[in-house]
Amino acid sequence: MNLGILAVALLAFGAVLAFNRPQDDAPAGEQAVVAENESLKPTENQTPSNVQVGDKALLSVPFVAQAPNANWDDPRQQDGCEEASLIMAYAWTQGQTSINKNEAEKTIIAMSEFEKEQYGNYLDLNAQDTAKLMKDYYNYSNTRVQLNVTIEDIKKELSAGNLVIVPANGKRLNNPNFSSGGPVTHMLIIKGYDDAKKQVITNDPGTRNGNGYVYSYTTLMNAMVNYPSGYHEDQTGQPNAMIVVMK
Repeated sequence: MNLGILAVALLAFGAVLAFNRPQDDAPAGEQAVVAENESLKPTENQTPSNVQVGDKALLSVPFVAQAPNANWDDPRQQDGCEEASLIMAYAWTQGQTSINKNEAEKTIIAMSEFEKEQYGNYLDLNAQDTAKLMKDYYNYSNTRVQLNVTIEDIKKELSAGNLVIVPANGKRLNNPNFSSGGPVTHMLIIKGYDDAKKQVITNDPGTRNGNGYVYSYTTLMNAMVNYPSGYHEDQTGQPNAMIVVMK
């Protein structure tokens, strides 16, 4: 057979194969980018509509402060509320009942260094990027982010047995345990609520007294804001948000 004719035939056969290749065979890098971007998008409320919301709910979540051994001079622990919240949330998903302070401190430092290497800094992370950190660091992706949250949304998630993490302006929480009135950007766990008292029950990593710390519904909702990732960026016009963590 003429070599020129054979080459043309082979090229045509290859083109047919390429045209008919299943889309699932796309390069792994392209698929990873799409999946990663989709995981960061806030979603609509996906909690089943038949969840019964009672007068109260309380999940058993182990506590650790963001400076577990009170080493507040370490900037990684000063800005460690997102990391401490993820440590508590992940421990809860694994059925842990307590968190070792020394191990938690090592993890906060290690996670901060991981963020610095992967994202460029370890300072403020909004809800979407905190959920991404949980996926990237712990390989745990059974989470979703919802914007424009109401107290009823939070109660519904807790009643469904899901854990809630919220970003907030810490100064608006008016927590007397905070120094200098509290941080402008803060993140905390909501593990329960009490409708009779109109209070949420939290694990607030910003204080050693944060285990089971309560805030009124009004105080929490006034403080919640999905602050931008970065470092103390302008919060004007930002919606509130919650990260829902499911087992």
